[in-house]
Amino acid sequence: MSKLFKGLERIEAARENIKGLSFMSGLFLGRPDFSILLPKEEPEAERLEGEAYCQKIEAFLKEHVDGAKIERSGKIPKTVLNGLLKLGAFGMKIPKEYGGLGFSHKNYGRVLTLIASESNILSLTVAVPQSIGIAMPIMLYGTQAQKEKYLPIVADKAISAFALTEPDTGSDAANVQTRAELDSDGQHYTVNGEKLWCTNSPIADYITLIARVPAYKVIENGKTTWHPSKAGDPVDDRVHTAFILDMKSEGVEVRQRCQFEGCRGIENGHLMFTDVKIPADNVIGDIGAGLRYALSILNIGRAVSVPAICLGMAKQAWQPTLDRANTRTTFGQPLADRQTQQARVGDMAMKLFAMEALCELVWHMADQKEYDVRIESAITKIICSEETIAFLNDAQVIFGGAGYETAESKKFRGQPAFGLEQLVRDATMYRIGEGATDILRPFVAREGLNPHLEMIKDSLGQSLNKAEMLRLARHYIPWYLSQWVPNPIGGHPTLNHYRVQRRLGFVETSSRKLARTIFYAMLKQQENMRDDQGRQNRIDIVGEELFTIVATILYAKRLDKNWSWELADACFRQAKPRIAAALQGLMCNDDEERAAIGRRALNGKYDPLNRGILQRGLNDYRSNGD
Repeated sequence: MSKLFKGLERIEAARENIKGLSFMSGLFLGRPDFSILLPKEEPEAERLEGEAYCQKIEAFLKEHVDGAKIERSGKIPKTVLNGLLKLGAFGMKIPKEYGGLGFSHKNYGRVLTLIASESNILSLTVAVPQSIGIAMPIMLYGTQAQKEKYLPIVADKAISAFALTEPDTGSDAANVQTRAELDSDGQHYTVNGEKLWCTNSPIADYITLIARVPAYKVIENGKTTWHPSKAGDPVDDRVHTAFILDMKSEGVEVRQRCQFEGCRGIENGHLMFTDVKIPADNVIGDIGAGLRYALSILNIGRAVSVPAICLGMAKQAWQPTLDRANTRTTFGQPLADRQTQQARVGDMAMKLFAMEALCELVWHMADQKEYDVRIESAITKIICSEETIAFLNDAQVIFGGAGYETAESKKFRGQPAFGLEQLVRDATMYRIGEGATDILRPFVAREGLNPHLEMIKDSLGQSLNKAEMLRLARHYIPWYLSQWVPNPIGGHPTLNHYRVQRRLGFVETSSRKLARTIFYAMLKQQENMRDDQGRQNRIDIVGEELFTIVATILYAKRLDKNWSWELADACFRQAKPRIAAALQGLMCNDDEERAAIGRRALNGKYDPLNRGILQRGLNDYRSNGD
């Protein structure tokens, strides 16, 4: 089973099975439980607390923050960071007993959305310490002593970061090479290696460091534990482990503040570690569990941080785009009167509504202790990052040349200095960060396929004997027959609302069809499914579309306004053909033909396409020292 997704064996080993309630895991099996999407209402006191804090943040943003200046200078003023620290914005997720604000995921998301509407860079800087900095891993896996020592510090005094990625590892988190070796006295680890694209690291006081520890294995009662090997002792493996690292430690060097296409104000570093000493007490959780911890805490960023920032960016562009469409005249006709642009604005409205609906739903689900929202989080991150890019590209078309020109250049002529081109550039980062789309989609598909993988894991790559065939038949014949029988939507009044029930009925039917089609594809492709990312992506895409239908219709019911029903119905109409196409593509597609052309291109067959230009390869762009 671990080889089904080739090249991801270590990540697969670190993965935990779904343990809590998960709507999407049931949907992929043809058994969506819509009641899961109706958690208890947000406490009124909690909502009011969040709204009051948003008012404080809004006042601070208006008085002290200039997003355009951050873009121009490429730097967030220290006064702004200190002001937000004082307001507790870096400790929103830290419990009140440790000096934090103790906010729910929902309130945390609301604040990040608000900050992102002025500066997505500032919102990202605030999000990193409490989504993936030292606070979250300590809260989840740290000792009581670590909580008491570090949480009050990062609640309102210090900024933290997360160091996982390396020059040769991006989404391939299992390939970390930075090493941490236990000294012979057992009191310290010595760290050597490097980290790349570590957000906040140039301004961070502490980082969560993921490094490989030489260790030996102990098996007791069928359970494997890892123990660090001291220098010179036998080693069974070098296992991923999480550490708290003080950035003032000797041997820590920020070699470079990385520069990007967008996100110019972000403090993102290339770090070097040379014989850095970390106290043994600074290990977070268990030796060898670092990769599992990293994957777990990244779910917070996927569920809340990235979607919130994307939502704030899209909302920032919404009203200026409407204003531009309503005031711009071309060839004697207002842009707002042209059908193509009306349709474009309509698509933008649907995208914004869907993003908001998904965020509201997933944030609320994440606040329920009994839920496991890793699939829903990944889908929300994918949709919000991809739709924000599409949304902003549509806005740029409506703005025309003014959408391509920088804010500073427009300001010189006295025109509205709205930095749409900056938002377009910045948005690409959120597609990449905290799990790129092309990595997350196979992960979502992996969860969708999991029940089947568990059932057939002992049979992969082998000829089935009669006993094994009988076992599989006993399971799959009743299961397959059940996929033709409709399931009840549920008895909750919200689910029984006539407009909601119609849409959920489509989702339920489509869920069973998806489950059957996944089964057909696995029978047809068998082990080839492990490398068939095209089919894996289609499994995810159907899941994305169905989840969006559910989120938007439930959001419309909650708002219960004519405009919300209109947008939910429009989202539904647009999703239907995409679902049909993805289901059809699961069985019949041209992925292999296109991939074959790609392989031939990679092997140099189409080198004549280089004719007529100054021919340069990637290595030709290496610096010669000048």
